Amino acid sequence: MTKPIGYYTSYTPGDEGLLAEMQEAWGAQFQLLTNTERTWMIHRISEKLCETFREEEGDDSVRQGVCDACGRIWKNELSIGDQLRLIQALTSQVISL
Repeated sequence: MTKPIGYYTSYTPGDEGLLAEMQEAWGAQFQLLTNTERTWMIHRISEKLCETFREEEGDDSVRQGVCDACGRIWKNELSIGDQLRLIQALTSQVISL
């Protein structure tokens, strides 16, 4: 992350709460996190969001083609760079709450 967390979130310097604590612990750009920690957080946050969207949309099914594509990603058909860019692309297309 090349920009501070406030660029991506509602955090403003001087705020209190989780984002302030995270910035204090890991730096304004989360530079003190390892890639393992970053991707673990992405995983956990994604799980929570998936549950939220399932509840809102009233459907917990995922089409077979989506499952198949993820299976191929697990078999390393995409480079790490492409996997990260795919996460960015998908994230930018999620309808915000």
